[in-house]
This record gives sequence, structure tokens and C-alpha cells, in this order.
Amino acid sequence: MIRFPAFLWPICLFIPQITLANDRLNVQITSVKLTLDRRPAVIFKVTTAKDNLAELADLDAESVKFTIAAIERDTNGDTRYHNYVLAKVSGKSYVFKGETKKPAISEAVQPDVDHGGTLKQIGPGAFTYTFNTVLPPNYDRQATHVVGGEISSRDGKAFANFIYEFLPAGGKVRIERAVVETASCNNCHDPLKAHSGTRREVGYCVLCHTSQLSDPETGESLDFKVFVHKIHRGKMLPSVRGGKPYFLVGDNQRITDFSTVRYPQALLSDGTYKELRNCRACHTDSSTHDHWKKFPSIAACTSCHNDVDLTTGKNHKLGPMADGSCVGCHAPDGPEFGPSIIGAHTYPGFSKQLPGIVFEILKITDGGPGKSPVVTFAVKNKQGEPLDAAKLANLRLVVAWPTTDYQVAIEEDARKAKPGGDGIYTYKFKYEIPGDATGSGAIGLQGFSLIDLKKPNGDVLKAQRDVGTNVVKYFAITDKEPVARRKAVKIENCNVCHLKLATHGEMRNNTEFCVMCHNASHTDQEKRKAANGPMPPQNVHYKRLIHRIHTGENLGESFTVYGGTPAKPGAIDFSDIRFPGDRRNCVKCHIPGANEPPLPAGLLPTLIPQSDGSTKALQPITSACVGCHTAEPAKLHMETMTFNGQESCVTCHGVGRSFAVSKVHQR
Repeated sequence: MIRFPAFLWPICLFIPQITLANDRLNVQITSVKLTLDRRPAVIFKVTTAKDNLAELADLDAESVKFTIAAIERDTNGDTRYHNYVLAKVSGKSYVFKGETKKPAISEAVQPDVDHGGTLKQIGPGAFTYTFNTVLPPNYDRQATHVVGGEISSRDGKAFANFIYEFLPAGGKVRIERAVVETASCNNCHDPLKAHSGTRREVGYCVLCHTSQLSDPETGESLDFKVFVHKIHRGKMLPSVRGGKPYFLVGDNQRITDFSTVRYPQALLSDGTYKELRNCRACHTDSSTHDHWKKFPSIAACTSCHNDVDLTTGKNHKLGPMADGSCVGCHAPDGPEFGPSIIGAHTYPGFSKQLPGIVFEILKITDGGPGKSPVVTFAVKNKQGEPLDAAKLANLRLVVAWPTTDYQVAIEEDARKAKPGGDGIYTYKFKYEIPGDATGSGAIGLQGFSLIDLKKPNGDVLKAQRDVGTNVVKYFAITDKEPVARRKAVKIENCNVCHLKLATHGEMRNNTEFCVMCHNASHTDQEKRKAANGPMPPQNVHYKRLIHRIHTGENLGESFTVYGGTPAKPGAIDFSDIRFPGDRRNCVKCHIPGANEPPLPAGLLPTLIPQSDGSTKALQPITSACVGCHTAEPAKLHMETMTFNGQESCVTCHGVGRSFAVSKVHQR
């Protein structure tokens, strides 16, 4: 019987492929026939990654599972899956936050995988599976039917999910349920996996996660579009914000509480959120994948907007509405901020009405020891038209040095820069480069303007931020030529999950710029003091901060940083962050090789403030590794392998060594 697993991180809905496989097993269903007593008989082929034909002895026969569903069409043109393999599931009492609760549903009939079917090998790499389940006498032979399955190797290390679409009456199949591809999920989930990791393709998942499926303990719907939307809205669900947690009960009555989920495209550095409006993060927009916007439904829409009740009309301007009538007002496409699906989900920061801000640092002079750098920069809109720097809500220049590893970062307001015409300005820093400074430095630029945006009905969204992308340029202090800071990550990698990494009021959106301030000695002391937070302050060196944020709930210890605006500083607890991917995949974020020792010479130790006012120096490699490896044995190992500030990590973990980072982080 299908039970909700303890840890599930799905995003998506359907993939219109016939063959779906992992790196080592490939499965292709070649045909499905119905026996005289209406039992589906599946013929399929299994090969290894090297195209070797599999034998029955190579497979875990217990892992071979199949299910079947029909695609039904409603009167309004929408489609849904209806699964034929059903089982009775009894709700059980469970404990949530110390309180024993009774199940919402005592017994339910729900989709399942087939049990008691017959598996046979009929040739090299060729197999048949005949269902034990009998299709109902009145099943629609003209409807598209989908068989889905999973299979694992005998050692459990290789597996595959697969689907096959067919018409029982014969003829060409037209794909009708193309909503989202698994590849979209895997942008963040890296990879998507559920039910002990054996189910990784949404085309298979949705065959059971239909409107027929629910969690009998909580009564919550496990229809894929419903619970996936709810999971990703998580902390922002209206019901959660109103005090009702969103949790599900899985195998062995284990609770999974999604009320703390923070969706990466909505999270800001101050702990607040943008609105979840980027439907295209999961849904694609091609003509064969536009079902999500062409057929808005009560189930899908009220899964995110779960404070709206379309039966009673609560929180809906037009009152009660019947399912299928939504498209009458909510057309697929339309003007920004209007009632269409695309329009209503326009995030103001991506509005086409914003003129945009484009920064360019043209020249840096007087960057030597004892001098104040002079910066020539340009501020224009996306059309290349000059902008008045003095009228921007924020325009700040940051100078930092040395680029071997930043020690100093100074920020100054550049709105009084000297105009030179055509959007070009010159600014002389008040800050002087110290006389004993060496190497190279960097100057970065940030800023935004405030723009009023108009809705189709004439209403105005006042003072929306039009933010420029940070730019950084390097200059020589004593070097013959400027030497850039090493790049360990690419902002493009961040934006795969974050869409547009945006911190500090969205002003800081380029990792090359972020690292200028988040240096080895930088802490949250200023914000912590302003908020009367407990001491000592938290070090926010970039590599330490980012590794620990993404480790989140796996840290095994608290990680709270004070941030927010100067007017409203406060604590941000990152200890409940759930990273959706596999943290062993270092190149998900890092430039290949940049995360592997030996690291470049000149990197500084991370200085960790202690309660007695002293600091503890974490050497460069340890500082990065301890962000993920927080257990005491790992910490002790790193300390043992460091003597007088010298790390010996490269001996075992260097490139090509026995325990190289690339080897021990293999997935």
C-alpha cells in the first residue's frame, strides 16, 4: 500500500518520455497488452549502462513494481490520472509534538503498486510482467493509459523508473498530461528522490499521487499538484502563518513537518520572503507543457492560496466558483499584475515596466599606497539611456583589498559623484589605501531606484525596487598589473536554485561582490548589538556562512545570524534549512577544482569570536570543510591535522590522493 515517506522532496509533475533510467540500468517497455480477463501484460527490456542484456539473476525480483492509470478528461477539457490499482489503507493514531492524535480517516481506498503479479524472463534482457490487478469491465479502451514501474539491481545500487503510454483499443497515443519535466525538479533536488530513493521520475510518481490519494492520519491530500505546491510554499502557507502547521505522517508513523520549508527563490538574507510567483521554476512554457496555465483548478490554486475557499467564496472577490470555471477570469496569459495566470504571478522585481539599471566601472586611478582611489563609472538603463545618480535611492561603492584574500572593505555613498555627461560619473573615495598595503584591490558597485508600477486596473504598486547587478573591477596597489580575486563559485550556479540571488534588500546579487565584505574577520556584531542579541557575535566569512546555511538542519547545532535592516535588526536561524540536493555534489555551486586542496597561498584563517573575547582561528581548508562536517569526530580530525597554523589536509585529500575531495564526495 502507498504510504507517504518520511522524507520527500518532490517539485514537479510529469515527463513525457517513454524510457527513464539512471546511470546503470536502462528499462524500455516495448508493449502492453490486455489479457482476456483484463490484466495488463507488460513486455520490457532491461540493459546495463554498457548495453549488456540483463538476466533475471541480475535483478532484485522484489523491487519490480508496476502500476497503471488512465488519463480522464473533464467536461472543461482538463485531464487527470485515475489509478486502477487500489488498496485499503487504515489510518492510525500518531504523536505530533508530544500529543497523541487520532487519524482523520479511519479507512481509505488509495492507489498502490500491483501485488501478486507474475514476472518472467522470456529471452536475453527481455521480461514480462502480468498484473494481478484486473481492470474494471467498463474501463475506457479509447483513453490513454499509462503503465509505470520501478526496478533495482540485485545489489540495490542501480535502479530505474519507466513509463509507457498506450491505447488499449490500439492506435497512436497523444500525450495529454505534460506539465513539468523531472529535469526541472533536478535543478535543485539533484536528484529528486522519494520512497527510500527508488522513485525519481515524476512521470511515475503522478500515477499514484492522484486525487485518489490522501494521508489518512492528517486527511491532507497527496494529489501531486496539491502537496507539492504546499511543500514548496511551506513557511509562507497562509495556514502556517496563521498558526496551523503543515505536516504529513509517513511510514512507521513518522512525522514530516513542512511548516519550516524556505523556498530558495523566495528567501532573502534578512529572513524575510519575496512572494512565490515564479511558476516557471518548475513548469515549462512550451506548447506541449502549458497545461499548468491553461487549466487552472481549485485544487492546484488553493494549495498555495489555502486561505481561499471557492465553495463559500471566502477571500475570493467574486465569491463562490465552480471548478473548471477559473479560466473564465484567469486566462493563461495577460498583462502584468492582472488576473491571468502569468500576469498574477509577475514578481515586481522582474516587471517589464522597470527601466533597469546597468552599472559599468570604466576606470580606477590613484589606487596606490597612501592614496584615495578615484573611480569612473557609468549608470544607465537597459536602453543605454543615462540615469541621474543623485536621484537613485541607493548607490554605493565598495573598495576592498588585498585580492589574495580580502581583509578590509569600505563602503561609501556615491550619489554625489561628479557627473561627466552621458551617465558617466567620477568618485574619489574618502578612504585612503594604507601606506603599507600591497598587492591588488577591488572596487564594486551596488544600487537601486524606486519605481511605481501600474496594474491593468489603474492601481499602483508604489516604490518597487529596480536593482542593478553588482559589478566589480580590480586595480593594482603595488602589483604591476591588477590581480583578480580567485573565483570559487559562479553566480550562475547560485541562480539555478535561487533564480536571482538577492541579499541585503536585493542590492547584493553577485558572489564576486558579496565576498568583498564577507571576509575572514567579518561578523554580525553590529546588527547583533543593535538587536540586543547574545554575544559573542557570529562570524559570517562567506565560505563559512554559505556552507553552514546549506547544511542547515544537518548541522547538529544552532546557527543564528543577526541581520535585517538597520531599523529592524533581528535574529535569523538557519538551523532548519533543508537543502534539497546532495551536498556531496560540490560542483553544484563550485567552479570545478576550486573546492579541492591545495588552496592558493595567502588565504586567511577564519576568526571565530569566543565568549571570553578572544578569537579562534580556523585555517582556510578547515573553515570550508567544517561548514558541512560538523560532527565532533570530523572536527577533532581537522584539529589534529593542523599544527602551528599549518594544515596537512592535502596529504590525504589533495587532488589525486587516496581520499581526494573528488573521490570522497562521489555520490
